[in-house]
Formats: sequence, C-alpha cells, structure tokens
Amino acid sequence: MKTDKTKFDPEVYEFYKAALEGNGFAASFSAEDIPRMREAEITGHAAHLDPYEVYEKTDLTIPRGSAGDLPVRIYIPEGAADAAGQVPVILYFHGGGFIMGSIEDHDPLCGKLADAACAIVIAAEYRLAPENPFPACIEDAVCLAEWAHENAATYGGDPELIMAAGDSSGATISAALALLARDGKAPAISGLILLYGVFGCISLEESESARLYGQGEYILPVDAIKKMMNLYIPAGTDSDDMRLYPGKAADLSGMPPAIVVTAEFDPLRDDGEHFAHRLNESGGMAKLIRMDGMMHGFALYWQRFTKAKTMMDLIGSIIKGWVS
Repeated sequence: MKTDKTKFDPEVYEFYKAALEGNGFAASFSAEDIPRMREAEITGHAAHLDPYEVYEKTDLTIPRGSAGDLPVRIYIPEGAADAAGQVPVILYFHGGGFIMGSIEDHDPLCGKLADAACAIVIAAEYRLAPENPFPACIEDAVCLAEWAHENAATYGGDPELIMAAGDSSGATISAALALLARDGKAPAISGLILLYGVFGCISLEESESARLYGQGEYILPVDAIKKMMNLYIPAGTDSDDMRLYPGKAADLSGMPPAIVVTAEFDPLRDDGEHFAHRLNESGGMAKLIRMDGMMHGFALYWQRFTKAKTMMDLIGSIIKGWVS
C-alpha cells in the first residue's frame, strides 16, 4: 500500500510517512494487550511532544463517591488569580477511544488551550473501559462539572462560565455533558469545543468519509472504532441513549455555542459535520472547521503541524469572543 502524499498537508505526511508508505495502521484490542497499548500511547506521544508550561499547573483529586477520587490537572493562565473570578473555565476530556488516553499525553494540548483562550482548563483522568464501561466516564464528567461549579472561583474562574472540550472520545463526552446540563442533570455548560468526536448522527456504514478513509491507511481504521466501542458499551445498552451518542438526541435545541472541528482524512469527519449541522438546524450556533490535509488526532501535535497550531489559536480567539 502506498498513499498519495499530495493529498496530505506536507507536515502530516512527513510525520506519518513510515505508516503511510508501509502497511498502514493497525492495533490489537485483546484484554491482555490494552495495558500495553495504553503505555505505548503515552510513550509514543511523549516522543513527539515538547513540554509546555503554563503560568501555573496543579494536580489534585476530587471526591467521586463510591468510585473513589477523580484525578484532575488544573491549568491556570497568567493573571487568572487576579481576575476576581472572571476567567472562563474549560473542562477537558482527553481522547483515546474510551479505552486509552490520559492527562499526561494531552498535557501540552491542554496547556496551549489555557493560554490561547485565556481560560482555566481542568483536565480529567476519567475512568476507562473495559474496566469501567459506559456510563462511567459520563458520570465522571458530571462529577467534574459539579466540582468546578463549586470550586472554580478558588482559582480565579467564573463558576457561571464553564465550558466543555475534548478530542475524539473526549468530544463525545463533552457533548453528552452539555445535553445533560441542558436537561438540568448537570451544571450549565456555556460552550463546547469538539475535536473530531463520535456523535452517532450517521452510522459508519452510511458515512462516505468512513468508506474512503477507514480502511487502515488513515490512522483510524473503522474496525478499530468498532472494537473500541464494543469494549466501551455494555451488552444490552440502548444504542439511542443520547449520553452514548449525542447526535441521536431527538432534540438538540438549547445547546450552547459550539466549535466543531473535523479532519479531511478522518473516517469520523462526516459524523462530526452532520452533528454541527444538526446543532445549527436546532437553533444553535455551531462553527464548523474542517482541517484540510489532516487526519484523526492531529490536534495533539499542534507543536508539529503549523495548521494545528493556527487552529488552536483560532479556537482561543473564538472563546474570547464568546466571553467578551
């Protein structure tokens, strides 16, 4: 297999050259392999990420009832402590297909978001499947939102200006949290930043982007998506549960303004864009940004891809506009 390199942003092609000119992307999802995959993801990302330091960074745990404490990392931009509780707060949920990912491998991304948006970012080490399947991560998201609403002012944040953000599975969690907040089942969410998530607006079988870019040569194979979702979703779960697939909610009215980012060569592209359209058709305000030449997961490498860095700065500018 050899992929036409002229399709890609040149920086993306060089970064993934070995896989793009080799046998593509593949992964095992057996129970014994998942711990190894998690560790490999952290070390693999770390090899390509530069440390990024915000003005202040704090690790702590917050109470989560019978599930034990929830680890979080708080990113505080310069000046937040002196802003008398007027700084927006962004709850960040990392990607990783609901089975992988961590605060650590998303650390530079969260730090950049805090500075670009002049916001306090709180990243959650939410519970992962298959040990903790759906809806554990959603419960953790609600827990974090409740804690942030009660404690944001301690760090200079505005408890009435809490947003939710995430990449991939984290975008799905963020959208589900916003739906619960709309329905009075979580504290209010003032904005959404959704990077290439799974929303369930259209199936993988219906999606042209899944057909074109989901065969293993574009970083995220469709069979990998299905395997991860099978590990995440317990047998007997209602597939129309809006916490599982926010795009299947019968009514999307009343949702907060959203930034929805998709990647040209991502099998999840069409689903994300359908979700943005549904938000707008329901009276919302969703700004759709398709990143040409990019593949799933590109935002993690904003230090390597010029377009990704530009996108992060744009997101920051939009958020500043929301709160001005």
